Amino acid sequence: MALSSLFPKQPLQPPVVEADGAWVFFGGAFRTYALKSGDDGSFTSRQIFAHSNPHTGAGRGSTATPPYHWHLYQTETFDVNSGVLCYILDGKTGKLQAGETVTIPPRHWHTFWSDPASGADLDVNITVRGGPNPGFDETFVRNFYGYLSSCTMQNLSPNPIQMLTFMYSADVILELPLNLGRFANYVLGNWLGWLGGFESEYSAFAPK
Repeated sequence: MALSSLFPKQPLQPPVVEADGAWVFFGGAFRTYALKSGDDGSFTSRQIFAHSNPHTGAGRGSTATPPYHWHLYQTETFDVNSGVLCYILDGKTGKLQAGETVTIPPRHWHTFWSDPASGADLDVNITVRGGPNPGFDETFVRNFYGYLSSCTMQNLSPNPIQMLTFMYSADVILELPLNLGRFANYVLGNWLGWLGGFESEYSAFAPK
């Protein structure tokens, strides 16, 4: 793109893919499995957060904790397999134990993380459904976490334009001052991301 040379790109490190299908990020702290894509357009990701690693076990401040956000179209359901999931939904905090679930409709602010006080890894299935676009799907999970992990493990700061490019592609809106999340997605993630040569998918994070 015309402005690509003005935006230096971090080198990308492909994640480890284990024999059981787990994609491994942050040096083993975070594992994801693409479980299924339903006929109704739904997608389920199994995610495991190691409780003893600072990238996943430091509470809300963990590297792998999603920023406070909402989904433009998709409904998101969390089913906890083991461990304890802490979450914030529309400003209210809660916890889920193994066997418990919470469903978050579109346009509701939320984030989640592994409870550091539980002393156990968080193992959770996340299912999303709805909307005209794939949104939060297998491609987004691998590229978003792949990029964040690649930067983290090289002690590099993620480029905010790249992160917004991922968000725009998945219809995920961040909490920003003056409620400018959608504006930032469209102007910075979409237009500036395109001009700067940022992608929403990279071959380093594609299945081999």
